[in-house]
Amino acid sequence: MQDKKTLITIIVLLVIFIPLTIAGTYRHATRDENAIVDDNPNHDLIYNGKVYFYYGNELLGTYECSTCSQVETSIDDTNYHTNSYRIGTYQIPAVLNESVALINQDGVDYVYSISVGKTINSFVAIKDYKIMHTEQVLITRNTSGWGVASITGNSLLPVISYQYDYIGIPAHLINGLLDTSKVIALRNGTWYVLNKNNTTDYQTFDVEIVDFNDNYYISYDNGYHIIDRAQEEYLATVTKNAAYAAGEYILIIDNDNNLLVYRDCNEEALQTIELPNYETIYFNQTDAGVEILLDGNLYQTIETS
Repeated sequence: MQDKKTLITIIVLLVIFIPLTIAGTYRHATRDENAIVDDNPNHDLIYNGKVYFYYGNELLGTYECSTCSQVETSIDDTNYHTNSYRIGTYQIPAVLNESVALINQDGVDYVYSISVGKTINSFVAIKDYKIMHTEQVLITRNTSGWGVASITGNSLLPVISYQYDYIGIPAHLINGLLDTSKVIALRNGTWYVLNKNNTTDYQTFDVEIVDFNDNYYISYDNGYHIIDRAQEEYLATVTKNAAYAAGEYILIIDNDNNLLVYRDCNEEALQTIELPNYETIYFNQTDAGVEILLDGNLYQTIETS
């Protein structure tokens, strides 16, 4: 009787586990068959006529392409006076996230969907300041003009429409990152300050806007002008070799290479800071105040109060 029970138990177990074993073996074989082969020893983007999409050192997919290369970004701010960041060295990665990559094929810049396995959009040019952003966006140009796209999920979504002759971002650094929440844009001779959702809280101008903060614009018309939201000009008698906005401050460099620090431009300067000779000057907002960066090095901090 005991042997009969044992035999029945064995038969039941065989009925349960043999199909599971077969199914597991099949799934393993199928997974191995569909697995991406990583035959790229140095994890190069382009290797042996194929594009390899690595993200976090994981190979997400490949793309057969003998005419592909990494996207090269451009910058056209030299045609304008925007207080833009000019000393960046950061290289925008080809693989933007687990789903989206950038690749140049036959001289055209494409957005490539890794999940779908094909190109999904193309651009005439991609602009980048070679510095990491507060939010991941791309300034891009198609046949209709310049616009801004947000990198979200498995796609590149337009957030500022492609209709502008120029789009630039002033060098508003926050803890070393470029603030991409607002841009300067030009269309048909009219200048705008646009939010990232294609709206504006500011007046438009028919003269060039080069910088701004929440209270003032800085415009350029054969010289710098400080203008408020009501388009009233301030500090007109102050000599301005250069003018910048950084957080709540308006910063002016005079003929004697002094930095004049204003919060309310209807009042006297809060500080006058003598500057040494330098090639580049930028301002970085931190919890301690606004750092003055000369040739990439901290010179002094304007303490907020």
